[in-house]
Order: sequence, then C-alpha cells, then structure tokens
Amino acid sequence: MTPWPTKHFTADDLDAFHTEALRSEMRLHLETCEECRQLAVSDRFVLDALGRLESFGPRDGFGERVMTRIEIAKPARVPVLSFPRLTRQRVAVLGAVAAGVVASVAWSATNRATLDAWLTGAGAETTQAAWLALRGLAAGVAGQPWFETIRSTLLEPARLAVGGLIGLAIYASGLLALRRLMTPSADAVPHARA
Repeated sequence: MTPWPTKHFTADDLDAFHTEALRSEMRLHLETCEECRQLAVSDRFVLDALGRLESFGPRDGFGERVMTRIEIAKPARVPVLSFPRLTRQRVAVLGAVAAGVVASVAWSATNRATLDAWLTGAGAETTQAAWLALRGLAAGVAGQPWFETIRSTLLEPARLAVGGLIGLAIYASGLLALRRLMTPSADAVPHARA
C-alpha cells in the first residue's frame, strides 16, 4: 500500500482525526506531513478554545425590557361598511354587470322552455361523455399486461390474504417510521437551556 503523499487533510479528515475515526493511510500521511500535522494542532487549539467559552443566554428580564421599548399602536376604527371610492369607471362596470344580470333573469323568465331544453340536453351530453370516458378507461386498464395477474390474484382468497398482510405490514412500518420522525430526541442538546 502506498502512502498518501499528494492529498492533504480536508475538513472532513480533521473531523475524523478529532473523533479518532482516522483511516490508517490518513494516519500515515499525518505522521509524514508536517503541514497537516500543524493544521491538526491548530484545529485542536481552536476546538479547545471554543469548548472553554461560556454559553451565552439572555439575562433575566430580557423579554420585559424588549417589550417596554415596543410601541403598540392603538387599533384603528374600521367602518362596518367600507367600500372603495366610486369612480366613473367603477360605476360603469357595476352598471354593466347589473344590466347583464337583469337581462339574464328577464330572458330566463320569458324563455323557460328553451332554457329547460338546453339544460336537459347539456345534462344528457355530459352524462354520456362521462360514461364513454369511464368505459374507455376500463377498457384501457383491462388491456394492460398486468391486469390479468391482478385479476387472478383477487379471485384467489389465499393470495388476496397474503397481499393484504403485506399491505398491512407496509402501512404499519410507515406509521412506525413516522412516529420515530416525530418523537423528540432524548439526547441533550449542548448549550441549550429550558
């Protein structure tokens, strides 16, 4: 095995050195490379200095001091009925919409038979189109190569029971994984205070 003469330590290598998870070829490189040895010593010095630092937190009464500096404005009075300012353009649009609604109601009241015929025809055409789409979808699924396998599986109770148990096991493992993800860690968080 050849030593590691060309590659110097990276940040990951330094982490491995400090956690004593250094690979043997990396240890050999550290023994032969003065530059990396100095880097490891300097990094250890910085880590030790950081470890000696006091953890800082807000002093007692910090929240109250901050809240005394915040000016809370008095709530503004909001009118019960507040409308945007009426301009000529808005009045014209409102008039056009109102005229369209009145015209639609008047036409519907005078042409009831025509409106019923349109609605009945549209309902029948919509139902027929939905039925044709459903039949096409069913034919497309039935034409797939895997359809016969699933159909035969569903017709045999033993296979259906095995498939149900497998599905239940997958569902239960998903619930356990979700529970594990949502459970807070029991390990203490460094420099954290309640």
